[in-house]
Amino acid sequence: MSMQVAEASHEIARPLRVIEGLIKDELEQAEAAAQPYYARIAPLLVEAREGYFQGNSAGFYEWATKKFGKSRERIRTYVALGSNAQAKSFKNLDHFTHTPKAQGGLGHAPRVTALRREWGAPVDEVAQRAQREAFLLAQQDALSYAQERDAQRQLAHRLIDIGYKVLAKELHPDKLNGDRDAMARLNKVRDKLKHAI
Repeated sequence: MSMQVAEASHEIARPLRVIEGLIKDELEQAEAAAQPYYARIAPLLVEAREGYFQGNSAGFYEWATKKFGKSRERIRTYVALGSNAQAKSFKNLDHFTHTPKAQGGLGHAPRVTALRREWGAPVDEVAQRAQREAFLLAQQDALSYAQERDAQRQLAHRLIDIGYKVLAKELHPDKLNGDRDAMARLNKVRDKLKHAI
């Protein structure tokens, strides 16, 4: 933008103090009356931005957030609404914010907010306690399963040892019908069974 055009727009714009006062008045009146004040504030913000903050958007947003106590995102939404020729077709600010860009809105995804109620904290506490108890029960079940498995393993080892002793008395090479190969086979079978358990 040329210097002459910038000076001309600066001369046309109302003094910044006047624009500030108008925006503050609109905010107070509209909030008290629950009116869509953003529709009247948006053009004033655009006028201030174009008249006094050309090329300095950071300065404009800093000024606006300090002067009016609104977030940078809210001011940006107002400015976008004031710059939009289709702004009159939107029902409210949320409608403008969440309408797709192709239809003239900002195209923001709706925010999902969690409602906090008085009873929320006690309910959360009960739910957490139930989760802890379920976890402890699952651990106990796992422990009892492991203990049962251990008991079965010990019983199987005893059974193998008893069976081995009975057969070893019959197959030992020092006995009358004993055989060295049969005893070696019995030892291998016993070892395989113990490793399998």
